[in-house]
Amino acid sequence: MIEPRKPLEALYRRDAIAKKHDGISVGRAALIDRLPVNILRPAGVPGGGITRALRGLTIAVIVVPVVLLATAAWVNYVASFRDARERVDRATDAIHQYALKALESDELILDRLAEHIASKNRSDLIGSAEFHRYLQQFDGRPQISAVGLIVPDEGLAASNPVFPRPTIHLELPDYLRVDRDGKEPIYIGRTAPGTFTQAPQFSVVRLDQGSAQERAAGLIFVSARLSDFVGYYRTIVDLNDYLVTLIRSDGAVLARSPGENLVGNTLSNSSHFRRAISQSPNTGGYNGASELDGIERLFSYRQLGAYPVYVSVGLKRSAVIAGWAWQMAAYLAIGLPASISLFLLAWLGLRRSTAADAAMAAVQVQSEQREMAEASLRHIQKMDVVGQLTGGIAHDFNNLLAVITGNIELILRKPADSDRVTRVAKAAFQAAERGERLIEQLLMFSRRQVMRPVTLNLNRVLLEFETLMRHAAGPQIELRLKLDPGLDPSNVDRAQFEAAILNLVVNARDALPKGGRIIIETINVVIEEADPERNSDLAPGAYAMVAVSDNGLGIEPSVLSHVFEPFFTTKEVGKGSGLGLSQVYGFATESKGQVSISSQRGRGTTVKLYLPRSIEAFWETEKRSLIAKETASGDETILVVDDDEGVLTTATEIVSDLGYHVLAAKNGKQALQILKEAIRVDLLFSDIVMPGGINGVQLAREARRLKPKLKVLLTSGYTAAVLTGEHSLPKEFPVLGKPYRREQLASNLRDIIKSPASQVLPPL
Repeated sequence: MIEPRKPLEALYRRDAIAKKHDGISVGRAALIDRLPVNILRPAGVPGGGITRALRGLTIAVIVVPVVLLATAAWVNYVASFRDARERVDRATDAIHQYALKALESDELILDRLAEHIASKNRSDLIGSAEFHRYLQQFDGRPQISAVGLIVPDEGLAASNPVFPRPTIHLELPDYLRVDRDGKEPIYIGRTAPGTFTQAPQFSVVRLDQGSAQERAAGLIFVSARLSDFVGYYRTIVDLNDYLVTLIRSDGAVLARSPGENLVGNTLSNSSHFRRAISQSPNTGGYNGASELDGIERLFSYRQLGAYPVYVSVGLKRSAVIAGWAWQMAAYLAIGLPASISLFLLAWLGLRRSTAADAAMAAVQVQSEQREMAEASLRHIQKMDVVGQLTGGIAHDFNNLLAVITGNIELILRKPADSDRVTRVAKAAFQAAERGERLIEQLLMFSRRQVMRPVTLNLNRVLLEFETLMRHAAGPQIELRLKLDPGLDPSNVDRAQFEAAILNLVVNARDALPKGGRIIIETINVVIEEADPERNSDLAPGAYAMVAVSDNGLGIEPSVLSHVFEPFFTTKEVGKGSGLGLSQVYGFATESKGQVSISSQRGRGTTVKLYLPRSIEAFWETEKRSLIAKETASGDETILVVDDDEGVLTTATEIVSDLGYHVLAAKNGKQALQILKEAIRVDLLFSDIVMPGGINGVQLAREARRLKPKLKVLLTSGYTAAVLTGEHSLPKEFPVLGKPYRREQLASNLRDIIKSPASQVLPPL
């Protein structure tokens, strides 16, 4: 017991609190973590009006600036791209006018040259100094690199940059034709290195029909100087962020800055530009990465009049975002210090107000925490004592029962002359069965019973179990089944489930002394984390719920909190062990579920059993017959091993009486020696917990190594927790719990001997 005046910290230092009980740890750290006061939400401390207001102000000081900043960031982000689009459109319009005038000037020069040489003999023009002086009038004009005449078979006939004419054979690029009303069509070529300067340039040409009268038609050409275009672009936009391109309608790049090295490339049909002009031929815009350099830009384009040429202007997306980021940085530089200052002031006020509230409620908090800690300690100590007591009694009592039931069965099979011996034997056998049921209930409550879960349809189990339940309820009570046809399967121990339901039915019957109604209902439920009715020990998830309700006397509130405690009962002496609901509680928790109870005085009681939904598909297991197989089917030899002499003698007699050849050993060492010497051993039947350094599991593994085809059946009166924790009980060996009956042992021996060597039977 804990002294009432002992400081709370001393309670946390108790070793009993810090120990684990069946996987639940209630330690000093777990309890102390609940004591510190949370500034924003103090645990267990009612906040005053000022504290609540300051808490709201502190949250608002954080949330409001963040929301405003996020809103301003989004609005400015949208506005930045809208403004960028407008700037790109304005720059495109200005450059469009300049480029269009340049092409129109080239067209006028071509027409003027055509008129000048219309009446002249082309042979006289070749190498003519007078014609060269005429062409020199176009020197120095913007965008003009060269003007001249190309004659078939002669090549370059005349041009303004050089005289006399050099002997040059020209490779003419492909051209796009431009039709003109009533005039000779003109053609716009690709960009190519210049004949004299090697600088990139593109030419605009028209046919020389006058030369066609003498020989094949020649060409009158004007070559555009790209450097003049670039120089003008720099006066309109910043070429560090902008891209200006002159492009033919077929995707051929005539001029580009920056990226002059990409001039002459051709955009594919799938490029953003080609797709855009196919949908909007004259003017438009788009966003995307350039096919030539992969940089994301905002593009705008315009067609140069009726020419198959476009001017395109692009602004880097990164430049737009950088401008937006600088603008937001300016907002932060102004707003962040102010927000931090407001937060610090609000936080300081909240801290002082919270400290005042915490001081006023300190006694209440400590009292609640102390009560919780003491309740946890009492519960853990109670569960531990019951578990330890049950485990120790179970081992000794099960060994005793094994001897008693074995000898009694032998006496009953070979009765003596005296009827009194037979009656005593039968009475002793009934006492043994009652003791066995008591131990199973104790072990189930303490969660130390060996569970044998299988995937079951609980509706089917209840229907098959209905006759027994009606018999237990009695003729004065109406038993109803309300079963959900869509109930999910659950993985539980069938025998323990039937025992739990039978206990609930019997309890409901006892609450109906004048008759009444018992309803057993099944339904699928999903427990949510935030469910206000959720038991703290019940994990969220999907469950198959079985409820047993009655309209009987009900339970007093003062009694309701104790109904699951072992040995607690309100029944008269001799009419109840106090372990019925304890078994239900132990079965539910061991099955990873939970049980809850609700009751109203005079209106009845409802007990709800929550069993986790199984993820495995339902399958009907073959019901193993417990009819004793009196004789062996052949000459099988069984090695029986047990350190208890009485148990060993009884087991060997039963096995021998079943028709098997029997070898006996008192410990693991003797058993291994027999296995090494014996010619044939078909099955090893061994106790698990034995002295001498070799337990039953170790013996089984070593025996399997010596005789790989050897079958194994283990047995023990110890609890599941001891077997699993201390003796590493593996799943590959079936286990028969003590005390066992003759027919159980016979059935297990026959099934294991008949099974294939590779088959692993489940624990029985």
